[in-house]
Amino acid sequence: MVINDDAPQMQYVRSEMGPAAGSGSRLEAEPNQVSSPRLTRRRVLSQGVKASLGVTVLGSWLAACGGAPASTSGPVTIQFAALVDTTGEQTAEIKRFNDLHAGKIHVDYVELPSVATDQYSKFVNAFRSQSSTPDVVQIDVTWPAQFATPGWLAPIDQYVTSSYLNQFWPSARTVGRVNGHLYGIQRYMDIGMLYYRTDLVEKYGGSVPQTREEMQTLAERILAAESSQGISYGYLMPGKKIEAIVDEWLEFLWGAGGSIGEPGKLQVNGALQVDALQYMHDLIYKFRLAPTGTSTYAPNDILALFSQGKAPFMRNWVFAYAIANTPSRSKVAGKVGVAPTLATSGHSGHGCTGGWVLAINANSQYKDAAWTFIDYLLSKETQTSMALNAGLIPSRPDVVSDASVQAKVPYFKQIGSILNSGQNRPTLKNYNQFTTPLQAAINSVLSNQASPSEALSSVQTQVASLT
Repeated sequence: MVINDDAPQMQYVRSEMGPAAGSGSRLEAEPNQVSSPRLTRRRVLSQGVKASLGVTVLGSWLAACGGAPASTSGPVTIQFAALVDTTGEQTAEIKRFNDLHAGKIHVDYVELPSVATDQYSKFVNAFRSQSSTPDVVQIDVTWPAQFATPGWLAPIDQYVTSSYLNQFWPSARTVGRVNGHLYGIQRYMDIGMLYYRTDLVEKYGGSVPQTREEMQTLAERILAAESSQGISYGYLMPGKKIEAIVDEWLEFLWGAGGSIGEPGKLQVNGALQVDALQYMHDLIYKFRLAPTGTSTYAPNDILALFSQGKAPFMRNWVFAYAIANTPSRSKVAGKVGVAPTLATSGHSGHGCTGGWVLAINANSQYKDAAWTFIDYLLSKETQTSMALNAGLIPSRPDVVSDASVQAKVPYFKQIGSILNSGQNRPTLKNYNQFTTPLQAAINSVLSNQASPSEALSSVQTQVASLT
C-alpha cells in the first residue's frame, strides 16, 4: 500500500492532513498519486477474492451514502471504508474475518481513492447526510477531532479497558481521544526519523548523533573529508510547502523541550519555537549543510539524494528505509540506519507520528459488530500479517518486537524505541486552519524570504485560539 504525507510508504497511501493542507502526504511530484499496480499472480487472485467479499469501489458507496437497509435474515453486514489496497493484504484480512464470523458478521470493503482530499470529502458527505454506512472508517491521524466534535464518530470507551489500550504504542492509543472520550485507535504507524550512513558514522564519529550539535560537527567532518567521494551535503530535510515541514519544525521544537501549548492556547512564536525554525534556516544558509534548494524539496526528493550517496544524514519518514536499503534503488543499500530525531543537549528527540486510525460511524446500526471487526484488525495475529505482507508498522509493540517478525523486517529492531518516544500533532477541530498558514510561514523562512520571528508572529493570531 502507499503512504502519503509527501512520499510513498509500502503500498498504502497516506495523508496527514485534511484537504486544505494540500493533501500533504508523502510523494513529491504528485503527493497522493498511486502508480498503477503491477498485474501479479497475487493481485489476480486478490481480485477473485474481492468479488466474493462484495468489494464496493469508490463512488458506489451504497447509492451515494443512502445507508444500508437493516438485515432481515442472515449475518449482519457492515461496511469498512479505507483507501485502496494494492497488496492484497487488506482483502485477505477481511476474508479471514468473514470466514471466522460466517453466518454472524459479514464485512464489505469500500475502496476509497488514494488521494486524501477525495477520502476526506467522501467521509464528510456521508457523515453530513447521517448515513448509517460505512460502519467502520479508517481515517488520517489528524481527522479524529474534526469528525468527533460534530458527533460523526461513536465513542468506543465502552469497548476498551486500560489494559487493552496498553497493548498499543502511547501515541496510537491517545490520537483518537477528544474531549475526554476515545473515538478511535491507530491501526498502523508512521514517524519522522533521523537517517544516517552507518559506514560514515563509524568511520568519522563512532556513535550516532543525538543532538543538533553532534550531528552538525559530524556532518561537517564528513563533508570536508568525503566531498571527493560524492558527499555534497551534510543534512537533508524537506522544505517544500507541505505538511512535512510543520512536522519537522515540531520535532526540532520538541527536541529542545518545547511545545506549542494546548488547543485554545496555542503559541507558535515563543523563543523556543523561533529557535527551532532558526536552526532549520541556519542548516541551509549559515552552516551550509542542507541544499540551497531545500525550500522546494519534498521527502522523495531528499530520499533520491540520500540514496545516491550525497549526504550522511537525512530526516524522513518510515517509507524511506526500504527504498534506501534496496540495492536496485540505492547506492547506499546496507549502509543505512535510523535513530530518533535530533534534540538539544539535555533533551531527547521525539518524532512526529502519522498513520491511520480505526473508528466507528456514529450512525451505524451495528456498532457492536463494527467494534468486533476493529478488534480483529488490532489483534496480534492480524497486525503480524499486516507487518509481514504489507511492510506497515503495527500499532502494537509486541508485534514490532517479535523476533520472528524482526527476522523478516529488520528495521523493526530499531523502530521500537523511536515509536515509543513519538508525539502527536495538536488535536484540533480543524487541523487545516493550523497547518496551512504554518506551512507558508516556515517555507518563507526556508526560502530566505522572511525571518523566523516575523514569519511565526504573522500566523500567531490565526492559530492561537484554535481548539
